[in-house]
Amino acid sequence: MQTTADDDMTRDSRRHRLAYKLMAHKARSRTITAMTGLSPDQQRMLRQRWGISERMRPRGAAPVSLSRFTCSRQARSEGASLAKICRDYGLLLPEALAAICQPEPVSLDLGERLFQAYETFCVRFPQGRLQFEDLINFILGITKNEVIGLGQCALCDATVLIDRRDSRQPTCDRCERAAGTRGPK
Repeated sequence: MQTTADDDMTRDSRRHRLAYKLMAHKARSRTITAMTGLSPDQQRMLRQRWGISERMRPRGAAPVSLSRFTCSRQARSEGASLAKICRDYGLLLPEALAAICQPEPVSLDLGERLFQAYETFCVRFPQGRLQFEDLINFILGITKNEVIGLGQCALCDATVLIDRRDSRQPTCDRCERAAGTRGPK
């Protein structure tokens, strides 16, 4: 039978493991706090303990532009794949979206799922340049459905990323290549 002390140790171990992964992937301190509940001072202590240089830590505001997901055929294809990954991890469900939008830290379970989705994307697209904060921004962008959204290919049933500023019917990468549309992007 596990005691409360065991539960606390398990939770702290999970928080530290997630913090380490986020630090290794260069997430910002504010993001690490939101995902783990660890204060900046606790993070600094852990970085010192783990030998993670302060120079590796990105500073400033997290990226907010969604154009990286719509700037090319490849970016739209990666965005559609990212959306599928997010669905698989339950990150586009209303309760997950509500938790991500809150100013207080997300649950540890949700933080771990977000990171698992991020790692899955990185494995599928090793040349991609997605940052962890881009994933969160992407999810929020899909939720707002103002700049980007999800839809179906006009020619097949594939999920596509829609650029709300583009008036053309959305098509998936495969159909675009077959039809030779949208130019060389």
